[in-house]
Amino acid sequence: MNQNGFLGVLDVNYFLKDFAFNLYGRTASKRLDMYSLVTVKKPASYGVSVSWSHKGWYLEAGTENPFTKHARYKEHADYGVYKYNQVQTSRINQQTGYVKVAYTFDFGRKTSRDKNDVDRNINSAIMKVD
Repeated sequence: MNQNGFLGVLDVNYFLKDFAFNLYGRTASKRLDMYSLVTVKKPASYGVSVSWSHKGWYLEAGTENPFTKHARYKEHADYGVYKYNQVQTSRINQQTGYVKVAYTFDFGRKTSRDKNDVDRNINSAIMKVD
């Protein structure tokens, strides 16, 4: 058995000051599972997200598959004496949207920075500081 297939993945990130924009997508794919000899077809998926980060705050909003209804995963096998067909849908791979809000508390130890006091008048051929 053999299965020819094509898979394309796109992931674009753009950063502007405190904002980050992400656009991603994956083409529909078809593959042969080598253990069960089942042909698996996965639908295309795509999405977009926008995030903002400033000081301790992080906000993100995004969506996945906003224009796709009923993305179905299909499995098929034909063993001659037995045929197998299965169609699956998953709520997690349907139209989704989300919002994330996070705040990071800084409990780290504050350290003071002292002036760098280094003698720069070293007369050595090995260590010369200008």
